[in-house]
Amino acid sequence: MEFYFDILLPLPFDRAFSYKSCDDSIRVGNLVKVQFRKKDLWGLVVCASSAAPEVAANKIKEIIAKNEIVFFDKNLIDFINRIAAYNLAPKGLVLKAFIGILNSDKVKNVKLATKAMVQEVDCEKIVLKKLSHKQQEITDEILANLSSSDELKKVNISLIDAVTGSGKTEIYFAIIAKILAEKNAQILILLPEIALTSQLLSRFEAQFGFKPALWHSKISPKEKREIFYGIVAGSVKVLIGARSGLLLPFKNLQLIIIDEEHDSSFKQEDVFNFNARDMAVMKANIEKFSVILSSATPSLETYQNAKSGKYHYYCLNDKFNQKNNAINMIDLRRIKLAKDSYISPILQEALKKNIEIGQQSLLFINRRGYAPVTLCKACGQKINCPNCSSYLVHHKHSKSTICHYCGHHEHFSLDCKTCGEKNVIINIGAGVEKIKEEVEAIFPEARIALVTSDTISNFKEAEELIKEISANKIDIIVGTQLIAKGYDFPNLTLVGVVDADSGFYSGELKSTEKSFQLLSQVIGRAGRKDYHGKIFIQTFNPQNFIFEKIIQNDKDGFFDFEIKNRKSLNLPPFSKMANFVISAFDDNKALSVAKKFVAKFPFNDAIEVFGPAPMAIVRLKNRYYYRVFLKVEKKINLQKLILDVINDCDFLDQVRIKIDIDPQ
Repeated sequence: MEFYFDILLPLPFDRAFSYKSCDDSIRVGNLVKVQFRKKDLWGLVVCASSAAPEVAANKIKEIIAKNEIVFFDKNLIDFINRIAAYNLAPKGLVLKAFIGILNSDKVKNVKLATKAMVQEVDCEKIVLKKLSHKQQEITDEILANLSSSDELKKVNISLIDAVTGSGKTEIYFAIIAKILAEKNAQILILLPEIALTSQLLSRFEAQFGFKPALWHSKISPKEKREIFYGIVAGSVKVLIGARSGLLLPFKNLQLIIIDEEHDSSFKQEDVFNFNARDMAVMKANIEKFSVILSSATPSLETYQNAKSGKYHYYCLNDKFNQKNNAINMIDLRRIKLAKDSYISPILQEALKKNIEIGQQSLLFINRRGYAPVTLCKACGQKINCPNCSSYLVHHKHSKSTICHYCGHHEHFSLDCKTCGEKNVIINIGAGVEKIKEEVEAIFPEARIALVTSDTISNFKEAEELIKEISANKIDIIVGTQLIAKGYDFPNLTLVGVVDADSGFYSGELKSTEKSFQLLSQVIGRAGRKDYHGKIFIQTFNPQNFIFEKIIQNDKDGFFDFEIKNRKSLNLPPFSKMANFVISAFDDNKALSVAKKFVAKFPFNDAIEVFGPAPMAIVRLKNRYYYRVFLKVEKKINLQKLILDVINDCDFLDQVRIKIDIDPQ
């Protein structure tokens, strides 16, 4: 007897496709292999029936095979559907994020593909550090909200608002140990940058006696397969990963911990848009388990949810062995810097003293490369990207100029391609490489490390660098925001922010919030153990409200101000927003379609549409990009409104449109 099945395929479609089989063991939730357009793919069974569909039976292809190990239960299918519905993403692309490794061309050996990682968890070997009274109090309260009874299971979302160096990791560990001891459970820890895992991994292994699984884009296909099947089998108990770790088919997930929950790295913006933090809360609501969000500088949305009582709120303000950091504002309006110099005499003197006493310093500038702009001093022509409306950034380290948007790169030359003059190309502005060069000239004997995504490309490189810094083999670290997140270096006592103004003028909704968070995170790297921290902030605007709140250590004051500001302007979280990016190879086509798209929206007091406006980089990879913002009252069903408008647009096939719900 033949049975008929609707199979969701990992392709950019919302609809499922019909297949048939005589195998009566196939159920909704099974993964099956089918042929689609002459290619074999694994897909998900979403509907089963004994009745043939309207399509002629002889045109329906046979199911090739069934995966006997992986099964998606009702909750997991519901999660896929909700991710797709909330983010207006094709269900097939969401499925692809869950089962990408099964459809990899590298999976050829079936036995290898089905090998599962197994963690040996011996609770008697777990040796945790003693908690302070406040840490124990928070731990006990969170554990009290975790019900061991399936009948009483409920979702609990907690925010640990913890200053840097306060010991929030020890709270995580105490909760994890309790869950591992009492339940056959799985625990997921999400981090914004995989480079952060090195220190956390070593601390975890030292206290728990086994290694957690590590999930990120840089691990080998073989490791991914073993972890994937270990997650499916339940033999992987603790996973530390990047945002994609959320999209794994856990057998018995009981807790998600999201460290640095404010970080924009949790937002995926490539295949389809989603915020891993928000989707983790969604998953917890479906499956009724707990989520712990943690940050020294929470996102405004999370802070508001916690203060309003929607989330449990725990504040950890006590720093272990940490004195108050002295913050020094350096007013660049009043200090004359030498030509081609970006480090003020005050900061230079502070660095010199820190080297003399054997302590480490960090210089922060959030700008990759050597110089953001290069131009010809003879004809004035700037070196532009041929594919984008952006400048090529000089990277001295690799002797190249690179577009940070499309990746186009050229060999760096001092000769002008436009006018033909020799030795006329000059650099304008400073990136992290130029700051390192200046430091090397001032302190030729100092041991200097450059930390940026261009120099730290994988986990091993990050691990080796962290070991060097921790062993006090580095005197001065020069880095971008990569070094600002979550690291704990006991001998790092001085932080110099070279250009504190760079993030203030982007015009984005969250630019003020992000600047406050980034600066707070950077200065939190100093003085984390036995020494006073010394902070030097170079700025042309020392009266800025952000600096005032940082100096006063008034995080609540900043958030209260920002919340009032958002409320008065009816901006999220007091309204809902979506961002549309419309692009085409023809500039006029992109703009005209964007205008027609805007005109399709109803205009009233509850709905506002802004744009279209050219993106900051209007041409990217030879496509022209325009942005439209939609803002609606909270009562409006945002996703339905957008779908209704899109379904009424018969011209969108002329362009590419990308939808971002809750833009960052």
